[in-house]
Amino acid sequence: MYVKNGTPIGSQSQCSTCEYAHILRGYRESEEITYCNYASDLILVPFKVRDCSNFSDKSRPNWEQMKDLAIELNPVSYAKPAGFCKKPEPESEVAQEVAVTR
Repeated sequence: MYVKNGTPIGSQSQCSTCEYAHILRGYRESEEITYCNYASDLILVPFKVRDCSNFSDKSRPNWEQMKDLAIELNPVSYAKPAGFCKKPEPESEVAQEVAVTR
C-alpha cells in the first residue's frame, strides 16, 4: 500500500546512489558528510535526502552507453503475402503463347 507524503520506511539517503553526490564517510555511522555537485559548486547537504528533483542514478547507463550496447535488428518476414495469387505458368507454355500470338 502506498501512502502519499507518508513517513518513509528506511533511512538510506537517495544521495548514496546519485552521480552528483560526493560522500565522505568515517568509521562511525555518525561520521558522514554529503556534498551535492549538481550546480557545479559543492553544496553541503546537512541531512539524509528522501527525494531529489535532480537525482541521477549512477548505476543507470547514459544515452551514449545504451547506443553502444544496442543491437540493430532488421525485421524479417517469413509470412506469405496476403490475398489471392495465380500459380506461376511453366516457361514452355509462356513461350508457346508468345509464338502463337505473333
